[in-house]
Amino acid sequence: MANKSVLPITKSDFLLYCEAPRHLWAKKNGKIEKSLSDFDQLLIDQGYQVETLARYYLEQDVVPQARGGTLQWQATYSDGPYEARVDALLHKPDSNAYDLYEVKSSTGVDKEDIYDVGFQALILNHHITVDHFYLLHPNKEYIRNGELEVSQLFIADEITDKVNALNPEIAILRQAALQAAGTKKPDDLAHCLSPNECPCLGICHPDLPDFSIYDIPRLSRVKKQQLLDAGILFAKDIPASIDLNEKQWLVVERAKTNTEHIDRISLKTEMEKIQFPVYFLDYETCISAIPLYQGYHPQQQIVFQYSLHKLEKMDGELTHTEHLSLAPGDPCLPLLEQLRAEVGETGTIIVWNKAFEMTMNREMALVQPQYAAFLGQLNDRIYDLGELVNRGYYLHPGFKGSWSIKNVLPVMKPELSYQELAVNKGDQASITWWSICFGNLEQQEKLRLSEALRRYCELDTLAMVELFKVFRDFIK
Repeated sequence: MANKSVLPITKSDFLLYCEAPRHLWAKKNGKIEKSLSDFDQLLIDQGYQVETLARYYLEQDVVPQARGGTLQWQATYSDGPYEARVDALLHKPDSNAYDLYEVKSSTGVDKEDIYDVGFQALILNHHITVDHFYLLHPNKEYIRNGELEVSQLFIADEITDKVNALNPEIAILRQAALQAAGTKKPDDLAHCLSPNECPCLGICHPDLPDFSIYDIPRLSRVKKQQLLDAGILFAKDIPASIDLNEKQWLVVERAKTNTEHIDRISLKTEMEKIQFPVYFLDYETCISAIPLYQGYHPQQQIVFQYSLHKLEKMDGELTHTEHLSLAPGDPCLPLLEQLRAEVGETGTIIVWNKAFEMTMNREMALVQPQYAAFLGQLNDRIYDLGELVNRGYYLHPGFKGSWSIKNVLPVMKPELSYQELAVNKGDQASITWWSICFGNLEQQEKLRLSEALRRYCELDTLAMVELFKVFRDFIK
């Protein structure tokens, strides 16, 4: 018999179990260690906005097609110990059957969505007949042009066959979730294989070493489990018999030897590609599920800030400029006006993780096509300094397999630190900008937060300057 203190098992409980059984146990026993951040809450609030618009879309565009159909919104159903609140059920009087619409704020369908709806389907089968299952979500192809067109904003992907195919598996999994939630201790439950994202590290990974197998970059779940089955948790204990790529072995060697690795030949080749003047560029962005401005699509990043350091020559004077858009309207427009004036037409643009900045440039080119040529040329000049670590040309045991600048900087330039900053992470920058622009803040608080944003973004580019100098010193 199920432990009544852990009931009911909701669809969020079920998905947590699918993520890792110990995560569900931790939730039911008050052992979740991570609380929602302000940015998490922003995403939740945006999800509520999507739900409100989705309901309007269903009532205006879908219900009338059902010839007398009615919409049941967020009703709760149960099947013994299992419970689910269903976003939308469209009743069709001709057949006395229903269509289910699960609302998501993402712009596509993933595996978790299918399991989510499948859990609901098993419960509903005891109450009503459901003909079709749909995932209703913002259409990534929709581009805002004038007022928001709700009829064009959403798309309904039918997932009926996928849901029905999973019914037997979900029936087994939900029973296992019920048992896992009610067990006294989590010792026999499977833990997650991603400590960095784990919400209950003390439950999943109580004996995690400082440099573990989870720190090996791009290590597959199969190989992680293979190592765990062999009793190997320390990265330094990974045997030569494990099939790893060259970069992974370089990281393992850092754990085994506790020494740095410097490939001076490759570093020299790469550094010779950089042409002065050199610009160090970093963007800050905030995502919006619903397009706020002309030319934007759902779930698009909004570029609202940049920091730019400039070196005319290696031993020249370092200068800094910046832009932070806080006025109404598309923030990237005044940002691009200033950036184009500052970076000229020659010299290397250095970033850390070029995929991000280059993607932002391509998207801004679509939003503001008058800057498309400039942004295309900007992308042609970009050099990714982070690749020197990502490719394994310089590795340090202190990086623990990561090439994030937040992990690299404290090792290579410990005198520079994000820790004392009021804003010290990208998601904090996002929510700070959103709060300034759309929150109900006093002017003095807006000024304080604006300064915090400026200091954070400036450190991102100053960090690249200092790391660039270190890499240059390696090849002198």
